[in-house]
Amino acid sequence: MNQFYNAIEVLKQRLEANTNVNTVVFGQIAKDVYKKNVYPLCHINAVDAQLGSNAASLFTFEIAALDQRDISKSIATDKFDGNDNIIDNLNITFTILNDLISYLQHQNNDLGIELVSVNNANPILFKEYNTLDGWICNITISVPSNQDAC
Repeated sequence: MNQFYNAIEVLKQRLEANTNVNTVVFGQIAKDVYKKNVYPLCHINAVDAQLGSNAASLFTFEIAALDQRDISKSIATDKFDGNDNIIDNLNITFTILNDLISYLQHQNNDLGIELVSVNNANPILFKEYNTLDGWICNITISVPSNQDAC
């Protein structure tokens, strides 16, 4: 009966345990809410759930790891690196997602939650929007049912 709660809690706890993560948020949020957070930030969003199984439920989540882009006012002298920290942001946020996936792949937790699948991570580059950079991916996890079948 608490399958969704258990799924969210496992994701939240692992992301919060990562020393590179300062904020974890859940659900659809307004674009200006990101301004009030401490970065790097992880955003968990429920995508779908498979119904009809008495043994386990499958939940798919969209997980984004984002960091705020810092743009230097000095003129860029290096054409490759430019005058911002986009490469640093992509590196640290990739590390955050990779840690979560590795944890779920090898976790033998008390709740029996397992990673079923993960898609490729896609970069997020919001220079013109809210200056956030990072990666996003979808994961599907299996959460054992704690309900008795009638």
